[in-house]
Amino acid sequence: MVWHVHPGQEIAAHIHPHGQDTWTVLSGMADYFQGNGIVRALREGEIAVARPGQVHGARNTGTEPFVFVSVVASANAGFVLAER
Repeated sequence: MVWHVHPGQEIAAHIHPHGQDTWTVLSGMADYFQGNGIVRALREGEIAVARPGQVHGARNTGTEPFVFVSVVASANAGFVLAER
């Protein structure tokens, strides 16, 4: 799935209980939430991997859209909102 996140918008922290979620950044930048209070910058060309059950989400901190491809490695990964 290709995501387009506008400046200031956020993808809420969440988990996929039964599937890995891999993000490949096509353009823009964002703060990526990795759980346990860890936040790291993601930029064009970078990849982030969330293991099954790992909290993750992002906030566009740039002035351009944050565009990325998300691949969830399970047909039944599930989606549950979570605390950062």
